[in-house]
Amino acid sequence: MNIFLVEDEHWALAELVELFRIYETEHRIFAFGSGDEALAAAYENTPDLVLTDITMPGMDGLELIKALIGVHPDLKAIVLSVHDQFTYAQQGMKMGVIDYLLKPVRKEVLYAAIDQTLLHITNDSKRKTERMHAAVTQMLLSSETPENEYTASVTGSLYFAALLQINGHASEEGGKDTALGSVRSVFHKRLREQDFYCIDVGAKRKVLLAALEDEQLIAYCTSCLQMLYQQMIHSGIQVHMGYVIKKKGESLHFSYTALNKMIEEQRKFGMSTYVTPDTFTVEAEIGEIWDRARLLQNFIAQGEIQKGKDTIQNMVHELKHHQLTLKQLTLFISDLFYSLKYNLHASSNRDTRIAALHDDMHVLHEFTTYDELSGWLTRKVFGLFGGQTPFDQKPKELVPILLNHIHSNYQHDLSLQQFAAEHHVSLGYLSRLFKTQTGYTFSDYLIRHRIEAAKTLLSEGARITDVSRLVGYEDPKHFSQVFKRIVGAPPKTYAQMQKRKFTP
Repeated sequence: MNIFLVEDEHWALAELVELFRIYETEHRIFAFGSGDEALAAAYENTPDLVLTDITMPGMDGLELIKALIGVHPDLKAIVLSVHDQFTYAQQGMKMGVIDYLLKPVRKEVLYAAIDQTLLHITNDSKRKTERMHAAVTQMLLSSETPENEYTASVTGSLYFAALLQINGHASEEGGKDTALGSVRSVFHKRLREQDFYCIDVGAKRKVLLAALEDEQLIAYCTSCLQMLYQQMIHSGIQVHMGYVIKKKGESLHFSYTALNKMIEEQRKFGMSTYVTPDTFTVEAEIGEIWDRARLLQNFIAQGEIQKGKDTIQNMVHELKHHQLTLKQLTLFISDLFYSLKYNLHASSNRDTRIAALHDDMHVLHEFTTYDELSGWLTRKVFGLFGGQTPFDQKPKELVPILLNHIHSNYQHDLSLQQFAAEHHVSLGYLSRLFKTQTGYTFSDYLIRHRIEAAKTLLSEGARITDVSRLVGYEDPKHFSQVFKRIVGAPPKTYAQMQKRKFTP
């Protein structure tokens, strides 16, 4: 805070300055020999607290307080006087004087009064900030906000508005919180606390608002945002950022809606994105990828599981090469599902599952890599066509059904022999067919699928004993041995590595 000491007697002022040295570690102390000097300085450094003598030549203490309140309405004042007169105290209280001390004042009395006043200012400021923050948040999220002193001020001002949208899983939260903790320190070098807002609009979305006293601050704010973007990328966090300038008289909600739309339309999949008002993204040409989609249809129809998986991986690799926006990628996958449905003559049961697939596509907003996309797409596509067995089911078409059975029931005891018996096929023949189409024996495939599920659970912070049970291992020790053999590290080490990966 800025604390003004005003006293026309030189030695008395020097004594006050010495007494106030204990406050210099947290506050700025200014000393003046007259009311005129203090008032002139108030336009450069707005005072939060003024301690002033009443009787001074020229502008007296009460006149000074009245003038300073005109500069800073929330100003708090303490009066020093040799006059023990009710009239002075009454006039002072009407103007907002918070305390009235008689000279000579004892040191402990002075400190008690100052400490209490500083606490009062802090609490008032906190309450005002909370009210302002609530008003700004409401303006941001709603087009219908009652007008008051706070909303009128924001609507009539120029603002820098930025949106931060973070991708990732629960294990990354510590890293995100650490990186976002630097937001204020980056921006506050030239922005006052009351001119800057950092508002949560979701678990992984923040809006930064900076009041712009003049347009010269725009360049400063864009520079700060770019710095924050680089810090988060270097911390291993995938983030999508963008900004707009809210004009004077423009609705804050209108600006936020435009900003949100701008980022949603231009954010890249699998990589961080920085968007500016003059950024325009041209959709990539991916017509040749549909050749892969037609191959995929043929492999599914023929029961060639491994070839189908390889095709999906190649398809995703090409999508990654084109650096698609999330919007274009979502449209492509949606079209792929419909294409598979109509070209492979999906049954009514599959038709229901295709509708469910579209409901599941919101997970694309959570994925941070194309590897995650490849795994999810493979599971969904082959789960889709591994449904109920028709009466004329051919043996080679049983493998997709068996894969779907594994994906849906891997946490339970599964038997290839039982599956073969239920579908009236030779165990040896089904075993050879499974390895031919998937590249793995039934046992190896089941183990690897369980370990992949375990890796996901460990990355999300689940306990090892719980993970062991959830993926089908009653004995945590046996689970740990299998996990280490497949992954190359014990579950505990893997979980720690994943946590450090996203902690700057």
